[in-house]
Amino acid sequence: MPSYQWIQHKGKRILYMDIATSSNEELTDITERVKKVIINEPPKSVLCLVDVKGGKFNNEISQTIKEFAKFCDPYVKVSASIGVEGLMKIIHNAIVMFTGNKSLVLKNSKEEAMDWLVEQ
Repeated sequence: MPSYQWIQHKGKRILYMDIATSSNEELTDITERVKKVIINEPPKSVLCLVDVKGGKFNNEISQTIKEFAKFCDPYVKVSASIGVEGLMKIIHNAIVMFTGNKSLVLKNSKEEAMDWLVEQ
């Protein structure tokens, strides 16, 4: 089940989102909840860690993620994704192109991603 939470790493706050799902309804639910949280943050201040490991993707889910990334762009300083493999890398590249945001990076593990995020 997709979820989100604020986590602390090396004294910095990171918005961790597990959006691995096979259902666009579940994804829409979590993105709507996160939108209500993220709009309360200062512009370009959020360090974001997105976990998609084990998630399924189709055109509908891909579109929801693209729209969510575009919505969050004014609030997110940098974002790291983990669990992105195979076809999901193509979707990731499409999201980067769609949003124009080059600060969406791929990392191999949660620890690596958190370390990278707090250094930005």
